[in-house]
Amino acid sequence: MQFRERRRVVQVIRTTYDKKVKRGRSEVLGKIDKVTPKITERLRSVCTSDELAEVERWLTAHQEALREQAIRSGTAGLPDQMRAAAQYFRGKPDDDARLYAAEIRAAWDELKDALRKAGFSRSKLARVRLPVHAPKRNGKEDHGGDAET
Repeated sequence: MQFRERRRVVQVIRTTYDKKVKRGRSEVLGKIDKVTPKITERLRSVCTSDELAEVERWLTAHQEALREQAIRSGTAGLPDQMRAAAQYFRGKPDDDARLYAAEIRAAWDELKDALRKAGFSRSKLARVRLPVHAPKRNGKEDHGGDAET
C-alpha cells in the first residue's frame, strides 16, 4: 500500500506485480479527505482486511504526527505569546483581564509542573544561555549598543 498526499486528499494505492510487463502496476483504490480523514464505504469495499488494517494504522499515525506538529508549533510560539500577554497586562486591562489572568495562572502552574517533571527545572535551565529578547525600538529589535541602523 502507498499513501500519496495531494492538496486536499490522500490517495490510497495498491501495487501489484504484472508478470506480462515484469513490473508493478499501481491502482488507486480510493481517497481520504484531509479535512475529515475517515475510510469511505467505497474504499472499505475495495480493500482486503489486511489493507484496511494498514489504512487504519496509517490514519492513526498520520493524525498523531499532525497533532505532534501542532503542539510543537504552538510551543515554539508560546514565548512570543507570553510576551504579548505581559504587554497586555502592563497596559490598561479591560473587563476580561481578570478571567484571562486566572486562566493563564492555572495554565502556567500546569506548564511549570510539566517542565519540572520533564527534567527542565529552573536550576537546570539557569545554565542555558538564551538569546536576548530586547524590546523593539522604532519597529526594529534592539540588540544593544547606541548606534542607530
